[in-house]
Amino acid sequence: MTKGCLVVHGLTGTPATVSVLCEALLAAGYRVAAPCLAGHGGSLEELSKTTWHEWYNTVRIAFGALRREVDRIYYAGTSLGALLGLKLAQEEGWGVRALALLSTPLKLALLNRMAAPAVRYSPLRYVIKMIPKSPDKSVANEEGRRRYEELSLPMIPAQSVYQIMDLQKDLRANLHRVSSPVLLAHGGKDLVAPTSNVRLVKKLVASDIVETALFRRSRHVLTMDWEKEEVARTVVDFFKKFA
Repeated sequence: MTKGCLVVHGLTGTPATVSVLCEALLAAGYRVAAPCLAGHGGSLEELSKTTWHEWYNTVRIAFGALRREVDRIYYAGTSLGALLGLKLAQEEGWGVRALALLSTPLKLALLNRMAAPAVRYSPLRYVIKMIPKSPDKSVANEEGRRRYEELSLPMIPAQSVYQIMDLQKDLRANLHRVSSPVLLAHGGKDLVAPTSNVRLVKKLVASDIVETALFRRSRHVLTMDWEKEEVARTVVDFFKKFA
């Protein structure tokens, strides 16, 4: 039986930001598909014009292509990629054999949760179009942080944050439809998505199997931080249970 894995990066990122995970899966015998989400890999302007539906359509197309090549499909996504994986699992059910969700931002840090709606639904939306990124909040490891800056966009379009909010709302209403086995991996020092997301997702999904893994030295982008190799091994080991 052939097996494949769809690996999806986060907001403002590129497939290169999940390369360590892709390499580990390839070494374990998976056929790997790592698409670049719509609007990513180009300019901030391009990203600001895309919706979460277009991001999800990238995932749907990649899933369909991989399904024609393998017998069984697994999914691994980080941050936005984790949210899109939950959406895919809602629609495909056991067509997604197991999910590894890294740094799932079903809810953002408190300050961001308060500030984003205040801007979106006020005249400030005409002024604040871009949000500065703080790479040190995303990656604790200095070398990993440098690479993350090279491989991702330098700012976050405000419109993209609003799209994340809309996707979060859609997911919260439908997570009871997720029944595939789930691994929730999170950085102990995540400053973007609080670790409480692990409990929240675990509570809302219908999956009988939900495992958790906390990587205490890492922040939000687990695939580029101190414990990236351990994260990759944990994902591969989890998928083996459902071979």
